[in-house]
Amino acid sequence: MRMDYVLQEKVYETLTDVKAKDIGVAFSGGVDSALLAKACKDIGKNIKLLTIGFSSQKDIQNSIQCSKEMNISLHHNTISLQELENSLGTVLSRINYKRIVQLENSMGFYHVFKLASTHKVFNVLSANGIDELFCGYHKYRSQYKKNKEAIPALMKTLTETAKKDKKEIDKLSSLYGIKYTCPFLSNSFVNFALTVPLRFKIKDEKDTLRKHIVRETALRMGVPKLVAYKSKKAFQYSSGIHKAIMKLAQKKGFTKMKAKNAGYRGKIEAYIKVIAQDLIET
Repeated sequence: MRMDYVLQEKVYETLTDVKAKDIGVAFSGGVDSALLAKACKDIGKNIKLLTIGFSSQKDIQNSIQCSKEMNISLHHNTISLQELENSLGTVLSRINYKRIVQLENSMGFYHVFKLASTHKVFNVLSANGIDELFCGYHKYRSQYKKNKEAIPALMKTLTETAKKDKKEIDKLSSLYGIKYTCPFLSNSFVNFALTVPLRFKIKDEKDTLRKHIVRETALRMGVPKLVAYKSKKAFQYSSGIHKAIMKLAQKKGFTKMKAKNAGYRGKIEAYIKVIAQDLIET
């Protein structure tokens, strides 16, 4: 049987384990969340797509177009700098983060959950796990060049990191009484994905597209071609959250030189550390 058929059936099987009928899908308009949304629709779930943007309309515009083509309803919201700043303390006080990217993603999901709650959606799914298991990240290219035989070990490491990050995000979903699920991080799906031959995921160190079997499967399922073959762009960049936090840091007077002199790697890290320290002191 063709691998795209096998993957499609495994996706359907995995989603049948999600018992909730009414769900929200954290939606970026990219191939992973589009595949997840389309699969949920195919197996008969009632879906609301949830898209947020931070001082940027890019993800929202892409999501609106994709949702129309897939005929799935969408809720969206653009988060202002003030809203982002107000929520930063809440997120920092509840999660243990080790990487700025982890914090940025957590901030994004906090606002997805807030949007879901507004529309009375209390089961939210995301497609986290696909990038880890199907070579979505650029680091897989460099690993391929250095030693492609080590890629499966890298997949396992990144998947375990994603599972740990999910536990922190759970702390944010609980604030709104929402159950947050990552079906592609389930043990069954992870074990399956690790058996998929590498050639279906990445071709070589020059492969800037990657996730080939995911894209082929999404296209077969009815995801728009422009979405299925859109290049990967990390959530914190496509949503504008990274840029928005950078603006907040600059607004508070943090510069690259000031951050460096204080022993930080950049102004975002300096800004976040100061806020975290203020929380401790208060």
